[in-house]
Amino acid sequence: MDVDRIWTAAELEALSPNERDAVIRSGFVTDPNQVPSELLDRARRKTDARIAATEGSKPSR
Repeated sequence: MDVDRIWTAAELEALSPNERDAVIRSGFVTDPNQVPSELLDRARRKTDARIAATEGSKPSR
């Protein structure tokens, strides 16, 4: 499947379930080295902020 193609809803609906699945899966990035560094940095900042916001809310054991 063409990774860079933008599919319309009508085009996707015309495909078989297996073809639709292949189109969707072709857009997944599974290699962290292929993820733009800006996206990884943003995800890390959001994760760090979430941890900082919730870290003190759990009772200590």
